[in-house]
Amino acid sequence: MLNVLIITGHPATGKTTLSHKLAAELNLPLIGKDIIKELLADWLPKPAEEISDTDWSRRLSIATWRLLYQQTEELIRAGVPHIVEANFDPQYSDSLWQDLMSKYAFRPVQIRCEADPQTIIKRYHQRIADGSRHMVHVNTIPDSHYSESIKTHMGWINIDGIRLSFDTTKTGNQDNLLRELRQLNSLD
Repeated sequence: MLNVLIITGHPATGKTTLSHKLAAELNLPLIGKDIIKELLADWLPKPAEEISDTDWSRRLSIATWRLLYQQTEELIRAGVPHIVEANFDPQYSDSLWQDLMSKYAFRPVQIRCEADPQTIIKRYHQRIADGSRHMVHVNTIPDSHYSESIKTHMGWINIDGIRLSFDTTKTGNQDNLLRELRQLNSLD
């Protein structure tokens, strides 16, 4: 059975770090939302019309999501196991993933990255402060709004498949996850 690893979670929960490690360890292609968005921002000129950085980021996000799902569908259609990483909000993602499952035979393995709210806020501010975050990501989320949204974990995408919670604050946790994922592949 074709496995598609879906890595999700709130911003700053460690999705990107985990997805790159898994892609390298499992030798799988990776489709990452931020990878696509940053590439688009680097190569597409910002429109000459008056547009705020926030509006430009939103426009790129729309294109990014469309490309992410298009590339995901192409790999599934071709029977290529892969990793897809983004902050999949079930409100918007459920129908898109359900459509893919109605068209193709694959086993989704959702890996939801989790961390306590204080750690998430700390990581969020750290990546702003250290300049490691690409400029296309507008960092204007007020702490009160963001803190409220991360009190609960990101919801699961409403599709059949395997669901794994992954606490990104526990050391050695990645090795356990890798063993579990390798075991899934050996069961096929």
